[in-house]
Amino acid sequence: MAKLLIADDDRVVLFTLAEGLREAGFEVVEARDGLRALALCQSEQPDLALLDIRMPGLDGLELARRLRAETTVPFLFFTAYDDEELVQQAVKLGALGYLVKPLDVPRIVPMLRAALARSREFDGLRAALHSNRSIGTAVGIAMRAWNLDQQTAFERLRKHARNRSIKLESIAREVVESGNCPE
Repeated sequence: MAKLLIADDDRVVLFTLAEGLREAGFEVVEARDGLRALALCQSEQPDLALLDIRMPGLDGLELARRLRAETTVPFLFFTAYDDEELVQQAVKLGALGYLVKPLDVPRIVPMLRAALARSREFDGLRAALHSNRSIGTAVGIAMRAWNLDQQTAFERLRKHARNRSIKLESIAREVVESGNCPE
């Protein structure tokens, strides 16, 4: 079951949306302001945050900036404003979606499921990129340490991984962290 955080200062909207999404099978965490939403995102690590743009204190746009800088929680916006400038700001901040109130829960559930799927894809891509960087760095260290060309250094690291029955990424991480190649 996916965990959603909903941040909206309007009690009626917050209650209605939260209850509807619970009935649709989501776990829901609620916040009535941006600071509380940020704290909950840090502690609860929801799979997706739904942010109202206009909230007192920390508004949805600033909250999104903080989420990008301080967490890995993906987000989308829901608001009463369909202003093109706000939509562009949301896109620039990395929002997975932009919904205009009033919201009809049965109609937004498919979009939420799609946003959750995109978020999982992004997580996989980030992990692969990080893994590839580690492997590339380890190959560079191995090339220098063993005086080998790139392909031969890669094959030698892969052989070490196989001999130890561990993933190449694990060997690469060890090499990068220690700065030394296995003997």
